[in-house]
Amino acid sequence: MLKVWNNEKFRVIVFYTILTIILTWPTAIHFFSSVPSSGSDTMQVIGVAGDKANLLSDRGFFKGTFELIKRSEFNITALYAYFQLFFGRIAGYNLLFFASFVLSGFGAYLLAFFFTKSKPASLIAGIIFAFSPFHFHNALSTNVGTMHQEWLPFFALYLFRFFENLSLKNFSIAGLFLLLIGFTEHQLLAFTVIFILFFLVYKLFVQPKAYLRPKFWIYAGVSLFVLSVLFFFMFRSLFAIAGSKNNFLDPGFKAAVKYSNDSLSILIPPNSHSLWPGAFLKIRNQFERQSDSNFSVYAGYLVLFLSLLAVLGIRWLKRAHISTKGVFFWLVVAVGFYALSLGPYLHYKGILNPPVKMPYFLVYQYLPFYKNIRTVGRLFVWSMLGFSVLAAWGSIFLQNILQKKVQSLKLSPEADQPLADKNKNTDWRKYAKANILYLFIGLVVILEFLAIPLKTDSLLHSSFYEKLGQDKEKYSVLEVPGSTSYDFASRDLVWKSIHRKNTINSYDFARVNKESNQFQRGTPIIRTLLYDIPEGTSGNDSDIAKSSYYDISNEILNYYNIRWIILDKEGLKGKPEKGDSNMLYPAKAYITSVIKCADEYEDDYLYACKVGQSGIPEHMFLAMDYSNRHWVGKSKAKNGIQRWAENGAGVKLVNMASQTKTGQLKLNLKVSKPLRITVALNGKEIYNKYIASVGQKQVISADMADIRPGENDIVFGVFASDGQEIRSEKKSDTAVVYQLEVE
Repeated sequence: MLKVWNNEKFRVIVFYTILTIILTWPTAIHFFSSVPSSGSDTMQVIGVAGDKANLLSDRGFFKGTFELIKRSEFNITALYAYFQLFFGRIAGYNLLFFASFVLSGFGAYLLAFFFTKSKPASLIAGIIFAFSPFHFHNALSTNVGTMHQEWLPFFALYLFRFFENLSLKNFSIAGLFLLLIGFTEHQLLAFTVIFILFFLVYKLFVQPKAYLRPKFWIYAGVSLFVLSVLFFFMFRSLFAIAGSKNNFLDPGFKAAVKYSNDSLSILIPPNSHSLWPGAFLKIRNQFERQSDSNFSVYAGYLVLFLSLLAVLGIRWLKRAHISTKGVFFWLVVAVGFYALSLGPYLHYKGILNPPVKMPYFLVYQYLPFYKNIRTVGRLFVWSMLGFSVLAAWGSIFLQNILQKKVQSLKLSPEADQPLADKNKNTDWRKYAKANILYLFIGLVVILEFLAIPLKTDSLLHSSFYEKLGQDKEKYSVLEVPGSTSYDFASRDLVWKSIHRKNTINSYDFARVNKESNQFQRGTPIIRTLLYDIPEGTSGNDSDIAKSSYYDISNEILNYYNIRWIILDKEGLKGKPEKGDSNMLYPAKAYITSVIKCADEYEDDYLYACKVGQSGIPEHMFLAMDYSNRHWVGKSKAKNGIQRWAENGAGVKLVNMASQTKTGQLKLNLKVSKPLRITVALNGKEIYNKYIASVGQKQVISADMADIRPGENDIVFGVFASDGQEIRSEKKSDTAVVYQLEVE
């Protein structure tokens, strides 16, 4: 044990472990009962990891892992899944949470020591990088990719070491850490690619001969090939989406502007500070976007001061024979990534007038796939590492300047000793006065960043979910307000990993996939439960379909194998402080009046209705086709909803029976100019008429034969008098459709 304790690196790890326990209080106290969290995103991580843990448990460690790799889902949440299996849902999460701080500090320490050769100064660098407000925010929010920033300093360290002698060992270790960055998050990898570009340009100036060595190009070619194959394999699903017509990963240019940092945010402490959360409240209120993420990039005044000293004191450091190799590189990284994190346009208190273009505008326009990055402000993670290393140099400069002054005042013989010789001795126990300065710097940095006590979440939930989990029968559950509440939808991922049933409710978190919830929005009864009631509308399936589906509600739910409807009490009460109505009672009243419940369950967390079986399905119903882009307008009318249809607008007709049926389609229609209207069922025309009566309601009916079981497509044709199809968003060009029904 003594031998281990004498290991310098082990003691450094212990140092950051103790700091982590102190500075993340009370996480350690609730290590087995709560997770650190300030938002719903933590639940998403735990929920997704829980789902993967179930897969690993069911299929076995190796088969489950292979399945995750095959699905392109082998990433950081898979690591959380392994930890859940071995240590439990809460303790497993907390271990990785702690590791992100300890390893961030240790990695930054090693990186800073590589350049400065000063252990106390390197400890300061580790404190800054590990416990910065930026890291705390992303660890608590939780953005799991940026939270696990710990691999960045290790990668940078071995990249520099590799260029020293082009050794295979350093090349392999650097590649491993780059792979870990990619494993953590594709967005973090994209940021690292820009860092590599910075590095290669820097080396072109300071070490150009390295590019003339064939060995370098062999390594470069091998790494480019191997990593390209690995990353393509890891992110192939993302590449497929990015190259498709429905690239929902692209949030648009406005998102890149919105989620970038403000130019002043680096100077404004966040409201999470323990000692003076309201000290900068007045200036924070002046910002247009007052989100926590916007102020998480606070770098600390002492950190910025020390970074400035590192740059201004570089000549003095050189004269004192203190290594300054890399100062300007890390200055470029710190300032460069800060500039990139400001996004395409310069923000000043959220104001973009006039719109001044920033460097990221070029990145957005010309680097492939970077348009898919939504949270541009997280580029600051590399900037924070740059400031950490610079602050280590600044600490050395300040310590040596003060030490020189003290020695000159005392006129001691020791004053004649060269500062470089003093700096060579890295055992800070022999220099108590210098250590007091470093201790003071560390304490001030901690006070500037202090965010304790952290918020924790105990993941309390209804025992009903465990009850469902014990039921091995396969069916679906419908949870309200799982489609309209970000908070509940996030927590529902955790509950889903417990009850292990398919959930009908759907919610898009960061990226909106317009095709993901078309079934939920278009299907009667399901739409009312998931959207209308939580949003405060008690009407039944408010769209152009005229029929009421009260009589066949159980039949529809049975058809889609929905066994339980669950109302979350906390989620449905909304936010009373914002004037939200408690929708639990309308939702419960709707269920008891429309749905026949075979059984009920209720506790402090939820109300659940077991959907009664209605026999063999035999009816038909109309469902809106929200994937159809040819409904070009919608508004309220006296008798419900009316929609404007261009050529190609359509709906779904669902035949729940197991045999082919016949029926009749009826609808009201109005045109502003003469149009030819056609109706097709599954591609076969069933109606064709030229309507010349302008501004008058037309009652259209069409006989339908061969209505096959399942979904059938009803498509409207809208043509001008000359036969040209109508493709226009102008109301005067299109046909108005309302009161659509099938008999």
